[in-house]
Amino acid sequence: MTIREIEQQIIEEFLVFDNWMDKYQYIIDLGKSMPVIQESAKTEENLIKGCQSRVWLDCREEDGRLYFSADSDAIITKGIISLLIRVYDGHTPQEIIESEIEFIDTIGLRSNLSPTRANGLVSMLKQIKLYAVAYNEKIEAEKSKEDMEEEKYSIEQVQKNVITALKQVFDPEIPVNVYDLGLIYEVNVQENRNVYIKMTMTSPTCPMAEDVVSDVNNAVSDAPGVKGVQIELTFEPEWDESRMSEEARLELGLM
Repeated sequence: MTIREIEQQIIEEFLVFDNWMDKYQYIIDLGKSMPVIQESAKTEENLIKGCQSRVWLDCREEDGRLYFSADSDAIITKGIISLLIRVYDGHTPQEIIESEIEFIDTIGLRSNLSPTRANGLVSMLKQIKLYAVAYNEKIEAEKSKEDMEEEKYSIEQVQKNVITALKQVFDPEIPVNVYDLGLIYEVNVQENRNVYIKMTMTSPTCPMAEDVVSDVNNAVSDAPGVKGVQIELTFEPEWDESRMSEEARLELGLM
């Protein structure tokens, strides 16, 4: 659900109640049912400044989205922060930064709080936004770093790096690297610098096939500019000596 959709859901829930005593009780019940922050996260760093009561708010980032947990020593405040978490939990930093919360005034929450609790509400909102700004800057910095890496290593350069890495992996039975031996059928470097490799073995019954594939994966993964590796092992067409490079033939005395 979008932030706006969640807000509308909350607004509709509060329309059920005729007076603010019932609404307060609903907020209290929400606070009681909210999963609380871990005791280890009740640190000075997570303590929201500007609240009449103590409120701890923790934030973690996962796959570009923010997830919150909180607790308070005041039950009504706990209910209020649970509403905010419900709105913002699981959204991206950018979505949180750009959001203009409306449900607070629509349900009359701000106007029915004491001045000190209203100030605390503002502090909670501010802290959530600060978390979003901080994580957004972190994500943007990581993105810029990735962009710089891509500029540093062109697809052509990554291709060369992969081939160099492949030449460091040797067949366990023949003293020639897998690339010159002709075991590599395809090397495809994609735009995101993930590398697809199609390879074979000198024999379908090679007992060391799994080890060789693992060595190839490790070598290519460590090649400069490579983000990920996918390897397909095939025996169609079957390998034969015609696939060897001239260097390999010379090494084996076949020329």
